[in-house]
Order: sequence, then structure tokens, then C-alpha cells
Amino acid sequence: MQKILIVAHASPYGTEKLFNSLRIALALKDCDEQAVDLKLFLMSDAVFGVLKHQTTPDLSYNLQQMFEILRAQQVPILLCKTCAQARGVTEELIIDGAQIGTLQDLTRWTLEADKVIHI
Repeated sequence: MQKILIVAHASPYGTEKLFNSLRIALALKDCDEQAVDLKLFLMSDAVFGVLKHQTTPDLSYNLQQMFEILRAQQVPILLCKTCAQARGVTEELIIDGAQIGTLQDLTRWTLEADKVIHI
């Protein structure tokens, strides 16, 4: 089983970078050819992507829903503690299952991963 870590940095709706990283994550989890052990670590403005109560009437996608699908597939999602604190993002504001992590968590996940994707 491949161990893949996606580290996302991009803001949720300013560009499509975070959206595309989640599309890749969902495709990896749906891959029938090989099982994937996937983890997501959010840094910088990407921490806003897991906020609850997102309303996106003008867009064809909703990042909160995409993150919730990944959580339902047992994909761990951690937010950088320093990035979250700097932006006022707390555990109470984020979707169920996502957690605030540390740089040590990212370091451990990086060392355990077969592949690391930075987006």
C-alpha cells in the first residue's frame, strides 16, 4: 500500500489549487488499482478550507463537502497549529474529524510517506 501525504498551502477559493488538491485526493481514494494510505496536512490559508458552514452559491464546488467525503473515507486531516492560530481558526470552527496538528506531526507524516505532494 502506497503512503501518500498531500500538503496544501493555497487559499480555499482564491485559486483552484486547493480544489485541485482535493480532486487528486478523492481520485487517489477511489483508485481501484491500488490501495492508498492518504493523509492531508493544511498550511497557510488552506486552513480556511475546513471551516464549517461554507456557502458557495456561485461555484460548482464546495470544499467543505469534499473534505467531509475524505473524512468519511477515514483520511486524516491536520491543520498547522501556527497557521491556524495566526488566522483565528480553532477546533470549534472546523469540520468534524479535522484536527489542529503540529510541525512535528507533519515531520512524522513526511518521514512515513512514500510520496509527498505539495500544492
